[in-house]
Amino acid sequence: MLEEGEVGISATNRNFRGRMGSRDAEAYLASPAVVTASALAGYITGPKDMDLSGGVPERSFKEFTAPKTEAQDVEILDGFPSGLSGRVVFLPTDNLNTDGIYSKDWTYREDVTREKMAEVVMENYDPAFAGQVHEGDVLVSGYNFGTGSSREQAATALQAAGIKLIIAGSYSQTYLRNAINNGFICVECPELSDAMKAHFKEQSDKKTIIGEDQLEMDFARSVITWRDEKYRFTPLGKPVQEVVIAGGVENQVRASLKE
Repeated sequence: MLEEGEVGISATNRNFRGRMGSRDAEAYLASPAVVTASALAGYITGPKDMDLSGGVPERSFKEFTAPKTEAQDVEILDGFPSGLSGRVVFLPTDNLNTDGIYSKDWTYREDVTREKMAEVVMENYDPAFAGQVHEGDVLVSGYNFGTGSSREQAATALQAAGIKLIIAGSYSQTYLRNAINNGFICVECPELSDAMKAHFKEQSDKKTIIGEDQLEMDFARSVITWRDEKYRFTPLGKPVQEVVIAGGVENQVRASLKE
């Protein structure tokens, strides 16, 4: 386990900040050959005695283009909100992993209360996060939100902190399923995510940005209004609404069995 200020290099894919020890350590990811050479030398270096003259094949990466969401009205079931509003809490990052949201130090403990979950949420991403959020806030982030392991506490800890719902450019499907199963609303809206990145560009060095403008959700029309602009999001249909109304899939199953 890396201590504060220490540097490690590993061929594992668990090099998230804080995952291999202190979040103030540096955990580098490399090939087995580079890791072996670095271990022998005592500092990060390449395998100089290996013939790498063939080079590395070029890779091409296409820039992600957010798909356009078609306008669509949705029937709102009794018990599901037709709309809501809240203060924006913006996380200007993509690929925020579940260990950043709810760290390994708490995941496998069975004595953690919801109050404690609210205190430690996001501590591996931004230790100051819990002290900035309020009940009823709306969390907005970038693409591939919730990537990584399948720990459902990455969803329930945000619920415990009072976050009303999450809006992201896209989600890890495992995270999305965990959130829905716990009755936690997650909305996909790439256009809003891009707009906030552009608006808060000068503050992009911050981990957590508290917006001054209220954000309004219209679930019936699948429209978000922010700073007098409207953004369409992927509609939340009947199955998702039913789980949220029940307060999670476990409650939904219990009610179904009683019937």
